[in-house]
Amino acid sequence: MTAEAAARDIEAKIRDLVAFITGEEAAGYDAASPLIGEKAVVDSQGLLEVMLGLEDFAGERFGKPFDWMNDAAFSSSRSPFRTIGTLAAHMAAQMADGA
Repeated sequence: MTAEAAARDIEAKIRDLVAFITGEEAAGYDAASPLIGEKAVVDSQGLLEVMLGLEDFAGERFGKPFDWMNDAAFSSSRSPFRTIGTLAAHMAAQMADGA
């Protein structure tokens, strides 16, 4: 699986998780949907639920752990949590690198 295909699968999973948490349709979210900040689509508890869901998904889909607790996570300008797309790209890179 290419990193691009993995990122698409991961983005779809994130949209599904967000939709489940919010009770909205997954189609209402896209790569630009913010996960943190003033217009975030989930609150802090919802973001934690997304991350826990992605940990499970990484193990099931890729057979690898997903480390979402890193230095970049706490940087407002570099945080992989900025949007659904940045989180999907971050996770796809980890899965490709064998993080």
